[in-house]
Amino acid sequence: MKISLTAIAVSLLLAQARAKTVYFPPAMHDGSITIEELSTPGNLDGFKMSTSANSSSYDYWWFDAVSNSDDAALNIVFYNAGDIGNPQPLAVEISGTFGNGTRFFNQVLAPDGAVISNGPEGISGQWKGTGASFRGTNLEKPNVEYEITFDSPELGVYGTLKLNSRAPAHYPCDPNVPGVTQLHLPRFFWSNAVPDADVVANLNINGTKVVFEGIGYHDKNWGDKTILQSPKFWDWGHTRFGPYSVVWYDLLDRNDTEYHRSYVAKDGKIVSISCDEGAVVTRPWGTNVTWPPTGGLNSVAGVVSRFDLGNETLLVNVTKERVTYDREVYTRATGSVKGGIEGSEQTWEGRAFFDEFTYGLVFG
Repeated sequence: MKISLTAIAVSLLLAQARAKTVYFPPAMHDGSITIEELSTPGNLDGFKMSTSANSSSYDYWWFDAVSNSDDAALNIVFYNAGDIGNPQPLAVEISGTFGNGTRFFNQVLAPDGAVISNGPEGISGQWKGTGASFRGTNLEKPNVEYEITFDSPELGVYGTLKLNSRAPAHYPCDPNVPGVTQLHLPRFFWSNAVPDADVVANLNINGTKVVFEGIGYHDKNWGDKTILQSPKFWDWGHTRFGPYSVVWYDLLDRNDTEYHRSYVAKDGKIVSISCDEGAVVTRPWGTNVTWPPTGGLNSVAGVVSRFDLGNETLLVNVTKERVTYDREVYTRATGSVKGGIEGSEQTWEGRAFFDEFTYGLVFG
C-alpha cells in the first residue's frame, strides 16, 4: 500500500511538472468561454482560456520598450481576442515610434493558429504563419528573461527584443502566489510578469533599423466580457527612476467607482502591492485639464501619481514626450519622469510608458 501511495504522489508531481500546451485554431470559438479567475501555481503568464476566443472574450500578452537615448518606443501584442474587430481572434501587432518620433503600426492575423506552452522551463508562444513568437523563463526562478523574435515578411519586421527583468512578478493585489484574485474590474483580469526590465531592441521595421537599449515591461489581460463594457476609464503606466520600479493603474468602472492598483519595488525587491483605497492616485496635469480627461493623452501635458507607502508617499511626475499610438478612445505615450519620496530633497529622473483608455467617457 505504501508503494502504491508513493507511486501516486510521484505521478502527481510529474503531472504538475509537465508543460501544458494548447493549440488555438484561427477561428472564433462558437460557445461560452471558461477563464482562470484565481491564480494557479506556475501560470501567472500562461494562457487563461483553453480555446480560441469567442466574439466577446480576450486573452493577450503585451510587451513594451522605451529607448533611453531617443524617441524610439515599441509596443508588441500577441492577441487571442474576439473583440478587436478582426475576422478571427489570433493576431500579432507591433506599433510605436522610430527614433525620430515618426509613428508606425503593423498588424497581421495568424492564418495557421497559435501554439502556447507553459511549464517549469517557462512560457513560449508561436502565432503560426506570422513569423512572430515569444518565450520567457520561469517567473519563480532568478534572472527572468523574455525574448520576442520576428522573421516576418507579413509584418515587415525582423530581429529581436530582449527583456531582462528587474522586479518580481505580481497580481493586482498580491505577489506571485497561488489562490489569489486576478480580478481588476468585473470580468477584467490582469497579471504582471515583468513590471520592469532592461531591454535591448535589435529590429528592422519597414526597412528602418530600430536599435536601442532602454526600459521595458510585460503583462497580460484577459476576460470573458468585452473590454469595452467593463472599464469606463483608466490611467496606466510604468517607470523606473533611481532605485524604484513602479506600476500604476487608476480605473473607473461603469458606476464611476474608482479602483487603485499600485506596485512599488526598490532595488529589485517589492516594497508595496496594494488595491487599497488611495493606494495610488493618478491625475493628469496641464492647461485646462479636467479629470477624467475625455480627450485622452492628447489633452494633457503629463500625469502625476502618488503612491501611499504607509508612512510616506512616493511621488511620480511624468511629462509627456511622444504619443506613440492614437485612437479616438485610447492613446499611448512615452515620457520623462521625476520621482522621489514626497518632501525629500532627493529625486531621480527616468523614462515612462503610459496609456489612457476613455471609451466609457466618450461613448457612455
